[in-house]
Amino acid sequence: MFLVYLSYMKVEISKSQYQRVIYNLLDTLYGPKLSYERKNDMIYIYSNDNDPFENESIGEGDAIFRVYMGSGKGKGCKKDLYVTSETGEEIEDFIPRAATRKKLFAKTVISYVNEKTGLNIDCIDFWYYSGSTNDVDQEDKYNFNVKKNKKIRT
Repeated sequence: MFLVYLSYMKVEISKSQYQRVIYNLLDTLYGPKLSYERKNDMIYIYSNDNDPFENESIGEGDAIFRVYMGSGKGKGCKKDLYVTSETGEEIEDFIPRAATRKKLFAKTVISYVNEKTGLNIDCIDFWYYSGSTNDVDQEDKYNFNVKKNKKIRT
């Protein structure tokens, strides 16, 4: 069971309920279908089954995730899902930041993308806001390997 606090109310939800909420959120934000395009040792994942525009650069248009298969992937990963900063910010508009740094969230997003694309991704990484010091925002990187069921140390 997971605890969720809503305006001083304590609500318990099961793992399957949590996963259903995240699946529905991702479907609402990015559509029920995802498409992808392979370019060298990277795969770009697009929302709403839209075809990418010719010569589209990274981070523009409907590209919501990138999958690294060569350089850039995490240690011990075959296919490493990178959540773009724009996608991460959109998700954090609907769920607390702290929830995105949990194993269940990482597993659920990878499961969602694998189900929609059939890519068999085994790792996820993304940057998250970790506070500010002396008026400078700080970000940390979250890496998780599903097969090993643990965070990846960088």
